[in-house]
Amino acid sequence: MEKILVIDDDEMDLDLMRILMQHEGYDVISTADGPQGIELYKQHQPSLVFLDLGLPSMSGMEVLRQIRSINEDAKIVLITGYGSIEHAVEAMRGGAIDFVEKTYDTGRMISRIKTILEAFA
Repeated sequence: MEKILVIDDDEMDLDLMRILMQHEGYDVISTADGPQGIELYKQHQPSLVFLDLGLPSMSGMEVLRQIRSINEDAKIVLITGYGSIEHAVEAMRGGAIDFVEKTYDTGRMISRIKTILEAFA
């Protein structure tokens, strides 16, 4: 079973993503806190990380950098409710494999997860 870590400070989005991914059979670990997300990554080495760009305790880009310093092959997708081309470019330069805007289109989100996991299997 693929393990996915979700780091998002918006509890509603966090719950939605966790329920959606669990329904599809993924083992989901989640937190609303950047530093705790880094610790969870160290402990569980998930197959995929969904990381909110706008975290209050530590920026998503800093969490990205720290996870990539633990594992340079970490598969990290940055998510945000406020996407921009500048953020996408910064995320990709920082080592993210994808950058997506938050969506409530559950079919689209699951399709994206499956595509990413298959592409990097």
